[in-house]
Amino acid sequence: MTDLILLRHGETVGQSSIRLYGATDIALSPIGEQQVARAAAVLRAHPFARVLSSPLQRARRSAEIVLTTLTTAPPLEVVPGFREIDFGAWEGWTYAEAEARDPDGYARWLSEGHAFTYPGGESRSGFLARIAAAAREAIDPARGPTLAVLHKGVIKATLAALLGRPPAELADRPVSLASLHRLRHTAGHWHLLGPGETAHLGDLDLGG
Repeated sequence: MTDLILLRHGETVGQSSIRLYGATDIALSPIGEQQVARAAAVLRAHPFARVLSSPLQRARRSAEIVLTTLTTAPPLEVVPGFREIDFGAWEGWTYAEAEARDPDGYARWLSEGHAFTYPGGESRSGFLARIAAAAREAIDPARGPTLAVLHKGVIKATLAALLGRPPAELADRPVSLASLHRLRHTAGHWHLLGPGETAHLGDLDLGG
């Protein structure tokens, strides 16, 4: 039995596969809608008691696509604490552009790890604490099988919080667009059942 599935939203109009869109509320692209529709087909018969979502429209819209296909669809629960990190001045940039446009900030990003604060944005440590608190409050295995539609960084931070692992251990974990991450709760602990699933995406898999 899968007690929790984390789904990353699909591709956006701003190329979220390569660009740093955190606080920017951008929409799904047509390809992103197709990606999520393929994930929804996999989830159609799953008996979800709850569906959670980040408040940002790329996640909310992804959740709505899934809800339209579920055999039994619970109401959507928007969790404000699950919004993606605020990249501040780096919003919309690639990491290569950040290195070129803000070399000092990029060097600090490399050296400071979770102590780094994005220029004009959120600290990485504050983000991790926010997601851990949201996960503890919103995700309750006693309330039944749950789907949470989230962002790349939020999924990594949620996995770290639920599994009790240092976030650095999951920093390089692939979280592709519209990928599925299944967890089971047994004996008071969460267990990750495998790597993120992407087989349903076929030629629409655009990377992490």
